[in-house]
Amino acid sequence: MIVFYILALLAIVAAALAASSKNLLHSTLWLTFLVVDVAGIFFYLENFFISAIQILVYAGAIITLILTSVMLSRRYQDAE
Repeated sequence: MIVFYILALLAIVAAALAASSKNLLHSTLWLTFLVVDVAGIFFYLENFFISAIQILVYAGAIITLILTSVMLSRRYQDAE
């Protein structure tokens, strides 16, 4: 039971850091940590399919798409 509380605390911290980060890249990396942590909670609760889907779909595809768009987009200041 202590593992669940540790994973839940890490998820709350990662969500708070993702929401409060000024840098978009750091926010995306914290969001990745949050997705992996939620997959760990599902794995701990013995829901292996949802855990695998969480890693494959969200961490593998959605976060990669967000990171690619962040890295390829230019800031408004850089365009001037």
